[in-house]
Amino acid sequence: MVKDIIEKFPNQKKRQKDFKCSLGFAMTVIGSKWRAIVLWHILKGQPIRYGQLKKSIPSISHKILAQELKYLESDGLIERIAYATIPPRVEYISTDRGKSLEHVLTELCIWGRKYMEK
Repeated sequence: MVKDIIEKFPNQKKRQKDFKCSLGFAMTVIGSKWRAIVLWHILKGQPIRYGQLKKSIPSISHKILAQELKYLESDGLIERIAYATIPPRVEYISTDRGKSLEHVLTELCIWGRKYMEK
């Protein structure tokens, strides 16, 4: 099973070698400054368009948002759906793998809110 995942997502192979524990590996997948936040907004409002994401996270730059979306897609956490329309329309939805992180992100959000209040 793990071998199938590594073959499907080749950039995970290198990251798995960098860590001996699964927590370290998991943090490389969702642990950047913006990645978990972008995924959180996609989970909350899917399907969601790029412009809606940018409005939801106003302090993220266009470059970083595009980069984080590519990372999330390459890790199999989101899916990019492009429609052949004029003007072009793109929507993002979470995959089952991305949805499996919803509980984790919710708990982190609750913990962060409590921590900020103190």
